[in-house]
Amino acid sequence: MRSHHLAAFALTLGLVATLAGCGETAAPLTAENKTEFVLNDVGEMYRQFAFAKKKPAATVADFAPLEQIAPLGLKALRDGDVIGRAGVEIQDVMEGPATTDPADAVLAYAKEVPTSGGPVLMHNRTVKQMTADEFKAAKLAGTGDLAPGAAAKSKN
Repeated sequence: MRSHHLAAFALTLGLVATLAGCGETAAPLTAENKTEFVLNDVGEMYRQFAFAKKKPAATVADFAPLEQIAPLGLKALRDGDVIGRAGVEIQDVMEGPATTDPADAVLAYAKEVPTSGGPVLMHNRTVKQMTADEFKAAKLAGTGDLAPGAAAKSKN
């Protein structure tokens, strides 16, 4: 009987250890990966906004209710460190990279990308490195740039 309990305990312990190892562990935030992390935050805001509102974001202020979900992304958009595109239709609102949204259009980018190159967030919410020349030739999603820190229009 005792060996039966030990076997059950070992099985339970093995399952717990296996399940604990199943989750993805995020890399620590460093100077090298901060922009990529921020761009992923921005992508999550676009996804959440499209899921909740069923329309594209028009201003940075549209993302304000999502500050708790993606604080670094919202701060970067407000400060102008990241430029997001307005009027971008997000079709695939499932978590992770989008499978039905275009992979060839830029959704957001670090402010230095047009002159120095760097990471860009594609419409399908994947991050890609581009040179300045690649960026200049790239298709931009949406209708224009979101203004940094843009305030929502008053309803009065």
